[in-house]
Formats: sequence, C-alpha cells, structure tokens
Amino acid sequence: MSCPSDRVIQSTNDDATYSKAHAVKRGYWKDPYMHHFCPVATSKPPEISRGYFIRTQAFKAIATLFIKTVGCECQVVNLGAGSDTLYFQLQDADIIPRKFVEVDLLHNVQRKVQLIRSKKLLGEVEEHAATNLPPQGDSQSKMNPPAVPDAVLETQNRHSLVTNIYSLVPFDLRRPVDQLISYLCGPNSSIGLDSSLPTLFLAECVLVYMPSEESFQLIKGLAAHFPHSAFLHYEQVNMADQFGKIMVENFRARDCDLPGLSACQSLKQQETRFLDAGWKKAKAWTINEVYKAFPKATRLRVERVEILDDVEVAQQLFEHYCILLAVTDDSLCSWLPSLEEPLSLIT
Repeated sequence: MSCPSDRVIQSTNDDATYSKAHAVKRGYWKDPYMHHFCPVATSKPPEISRGYFIRTQAFKAIATLFIKTVGCECQVVNLGAGSDTLYFQLQDADIIPRKFVEVDLLHNVQRKVQLIRSKKLLGEVEEHAATNLPPQGDSQSKMNPPAVPDAVLETQNRHSLVTNIYSLVPFDLRRPVDQLISYLCGPNSSIGLDSSLPTLFLAECVLVYMPSEESFQLIKGLAAHFPHSAFLHYEQVNMADQFGKIMVENFRARDCDLPGLSACQSLKQQETRFLDAGWKKAKAWTINEVYKAFPKATRLRVERVEILDDVEVAQQLFEHYCILLAVTDDSLCSWLPSLEEPLSLIT
C-alpha cells in the first residue's frame, strides 16, 4: 500500500480542525483558542462531534494527570500535532511541563507558527533560533538523506518557533527515528529535551499514515532512548470486520491510503506492537470503553447537547477507534489499566 502524500495528510488535519471547531461551537467542550484556527466551523454529524469530544478530553485529562503526578519537571512531545491547542489550555490552567514540543510536517508548522505569532497566543516570549534541523519534504525515510542547502535551513528556521518551554518544529516522522532523537535532544539541538526526564508522547491518528515497519521503528527508538516515558496514542482498530472495510474504502475514496492498517486489526494487536517495541506495559480501549469511563454527569450533559441520529451506527464507529497508553517505566501512570482516575475530572 502506498503512502499518502503530504498534501493528503495535511488535509486530514484541516478536517479534524473543522470538526473540533464545530463541536466547540455546539458546546461539547470549551476551547477559547479553537476559533483562531478555524473562524468558521463546518457542520458535522452528532456522532463525529461526540467522538472528537471523547478523544480530545481523554487526551487532555491523561496528559494533565501525567504532569501533575510526576511534577512539572517532565516533558510532553506531540507528534503530528496539527492545530492542537492542548499546550495553550495547559498554560491557562498553570499546568506547564518543563518542555512542550509539537512536531509536524513543514506546511502545518508554517501555518501554525504564523497564527501563534500574529495572535500572540504565547504572549511576549523570547524565541530562539532553531538548530540541528533535518531535511523536510514529501519523501520516504532515508538513512543517508542529502545535505540541506543553507537557503532551505533558513526557511525552516523562519517557520519554526522555539522558546524556553514551548517549541513548534517541522519533522517528517517517516525519517529514521535517530534523526528525530538528535533533533529533539542532541548536543546541537535548540529544543533541549532531556531523555532522562519523564516524557509523554502524544500521537492522534499519526502512526497509521506510516508503513507499519516505520512506525514500529519510531516507537522502538523512543522506548529505547526515553526510559521514563509514556506514549498516548489514538488510532483505528478492529479494521478487519465489515464496518472496518467500509471505513477503509471511504478513506481510499478521498485518495487517502492507510499504510499502517496492518497494526489496527484488534486491541490486542495494538498493545502487542508496543510491547514488542520495548514498552513495558500497553493498554488499549475502544472509544466506547473510554466513554463509559467518563463521569455519568458528563455523559448526561453531552447527550443533551445533540441527540444521535443513530445510536447503533455511532457505537459501531466508536468500536473502530481506540486510545492506547504504553509506558517504559512501571512507576508512571500507576492507575493503569483503569481509566477512571484520569477521566474522573472531565466535565
């Protein structure tokens, strides 16, 4: 199966942003930053809005508990961050890790950097020059990528944003994981991650756009280099059944192949690939299971926002997406395998 182009991957971020903006406008959750990224929301079916509510609030709750539990001497790395606003929400709540890094393809980073600067979403902060930038572009992983011309490096620098805490930088995750690690915490890196600190990696529908072997090498390399880390991951699951096959055809109709689908056949398979990659624990839940772990009052509130047109179809859809949490350190996320503790404060 061929890899989708950068253009197609970037369009999935746009679609997610429209969906989140619509859900926020309808009142599923509050996000004072979303309107900056999508001033005009596109209407979406209720099951789509509810699905985005579940995944965004679960990610926020788990990230919040992770930071609070280990203390702010930790790091968060959002892989394929797109237009995500989690950092700004954590900043408002004064729950700020030592480092928060967002990584995405160059075009998505350029747009977000321009918006953050124009809207002053970080306030008045000192920026630093981005250094040790790897090659970018619509390409497959290369062990020996060509040298990067100075003009290209200058352009990438101009479209990166690096501060003492928050960094937004371009990187093609299809490239070798050693390049990513060098970029984030190498001796010449301006980002300055510390691989010895507790680190939370986030990835929402990212690995599925990579061939399974490349995504496996990514999570394997991160597990080996960050011994005190957790990986929170959202992706398709149960894709071998009839409903899953229909979903795949819908993606293909949008010119969007999913080269990582071979790892999305079951919850067990999702867990096994992380365990095989060196993560000590891995637990996956369908979105139906995640939603059931939300406080009852929260579920009642959300179900009053919009009535689902077809409850059965929504439940089928939610059975084909999952959240997974893996850890390299048994002391991290000690509440596993239950989700009740991190999700208990969702309103």
